[in-house]
Amino acid sequence: MLENPFSILERRLNRLETLLVELKDGQAPYSSAAPEVGGIELAQQVTRLSKPRLYALVSARGIPHSKRGNKLYFNRADLLAWVNAGKRGENATAANA
Repeated sequence: MLENPFSILERRLNRLETLLVELKDGQAPYSSAAPEVGGIELAQQVTRLSKPRLYALVSARGIPHSKRGNKLYFNRADLLAWVNAGKRGENATAANA
């Protein structure tokens, strides 16, 4: 016999509510103590830029990264800070008008 779809939905909503409360209280249920580090795929995911564009930025030292041997490493927090640093505020838009 199949389980009632509403009970499945209720269980999922309860789990989601629990996760949201944990996040609000400053608890990170799925994060580890170390910052999330990854390769070019992580940089693509966070910045939504193409691989060639990311490699060009790395070459110009325009994006935060580390290199160990021939491998590039990116830190999610550093990438998010880099993206947020490029935001244009309302004051900048008004000054250009």
